[in-house]
Parts: sequence; C-alpha cells; structure tokens
Amino acid sequence: MEFVKLQGTGNDFVVMDNRDGRVDELIKSIGMSVEEFVSKVCEAHRGVGADGLILIEKALEGGNDFRWRFFNSDGSQAEMCGNGSRCAVRFCYELGIVDEEVRFETKVGVIKAWVLEGGRRVKVRLTPPTDPVPEVVSVEGKEFYGMFINTGVPHFVVPVEDIEDIDVIKLGRAIRFHEKFQPKGTNVNFIKVHRSCIRVRTYERGVESETLACGTGATASAIVAYVKGLVKNVSVDVLTKSGELLRIDFDENLKEVFLEGPVKKVFEGNLSLELFLP
Repeated sequence: MEFVKLQGTGNDFVVMDNRDGRVDELIKSIGMSVEEFVSKVCEAHRGVGADGLILIEKALEGGNDFRWRFFNSDGSQAEMCGNGSRCAVRFCYELGIVDEEVRFETKVGVIKAWVLEGGRRVKVRLTPPTDPVPEVVSVEGKEFYGMFINTGVPHFVVPVEDIEDIDVIKLGRAIRFHEKFQPKGTNVNFIKVHRSCIRVRTYERGVESETLACGTGATASAIVAYVKGLVKNVSVDVLTKSGELLRIDFDENLKEVFLEGPVKKVFEGNLSLELFLP
C-alpha cells in the first residue's frame, strides 16, 4: 500500500490516497479497526512514525476537490489539523487532482487553500474561531492564566516567561486532562513574545506529547497574543519548536483567519503487511 510522508514545520504526516477505498479494503482484510491501523503506521521505531495519518477521499459535494479523514497518531479522529491540511493539499497537488486554488471537506466544514511556490508553501483559510475565553487552571501547585479558544480543535493558550525551560510534557498533559476541559480535553500552548514574533511550544491532544509544530495551535496562539495586547498586528509570525516560522493572518473580527507555511515531502513508500502481524 503506497503512502507519502510529508511535514510542515516539523509536524509530520503519512498521507494515503483512499479515493477508491483501497485503504479501507486493506484495513478490513487484516482484521483491524481504523484506530489500530493508524496507531501501527504512526508508531515510531516499529512503524513509519508520524504525528498523524491522512486519508484522501472523494468529495461528497460538487465544487469541492476532495474530502479528508484526519487521524492523530493514537488513532483518534480529529476535527481539524492546520499543518496536516497544508500537507494534504501538497499531496493532492502532486497527485494532479487539484490546481493552485483548492477546496476540500473536513469535519469542521469546507477549507479553502492556495498552493504557493510550486507546493513548497501552502496557505489555508481556517474556519472562524470561537471567541477567546479567559481561564485560570491550577496544576502542579501553580496557577496558569490563559485563554481557551477553538480554531478547529480546542486550545488553551498561556503566556509564560520561561518558555525554554518549561516542562511542556508534564504541565501540558496535566492541563490537557484538567476537569475544566473535559470530556474531550484540550491542546495546550505555551507562548512568549520573542522580538518580532511569538514563540510557541505545544502539547498536542491525540499525540499526547510535545510536537515540533501545530498549525491550529500557532493560530490560536497568535489570536490570543493579539487579544491580550502582546502583539499589535493582525499578521503574526509564529516561531515553532522546529525553528521554522508559520505566518498567521486574521481580521480584527476573527472572521477571516489564514495559516501559511512551508511543506516538504520526506519520502514515498509502501507499507508491508508484516507491519500488522502480531
């Protein structure tokens, strides 16, 4: 079974063409659930290794180019993924099923995207976020004053002073499972203004660890930084853990929100059935 691995600012994904149902047929033939299949493929060391897996499928409505199903590395299906959407667009562009302007279907609605620089960069228009809500969360004997916002998936964004030394995994996990965000939990972003941009470190729900980047998290962080007066412009550069930049643009009413950044193809391959044997 063919796949392509792509990454956007260090957020890496396995992408597979399922327009004819071939992946569904494979999963059925090996007697696994979709969740088990995804976690096997995404597992580091034993599998391909990735933050998520994307299935490209036929659009359900005319005028749209394709539909996707997005899965976190633990096999859970997510409503949206910013960097994943950019990688999916690059995949479909190279497959020849989309042009430079793209419309595709997700669980949160139709996303519009633009292929830039021959696919080396992709820009997506995200669905309008919810209004940021102030929250105070107490974990590990500390209080974290942040804001909760949904940019396609839920995010808690908290400004910190010691972003370099903060224990993202320990504190992020504690906040992610905090009772205030149950039953679904939340992604967690620690941010700090850094010269002309903001630095972000993200604990991702579904990956259950810190990732090198998170597109919806970068978007949430940029919006919260603007709302809190930490940045003055509605065009914000976000420095991710990978050291690469994402550009977030939005209007003051948060009705138009855009995420732009680099996309790279890492490699192409074929899954061996041995991967799924006991």
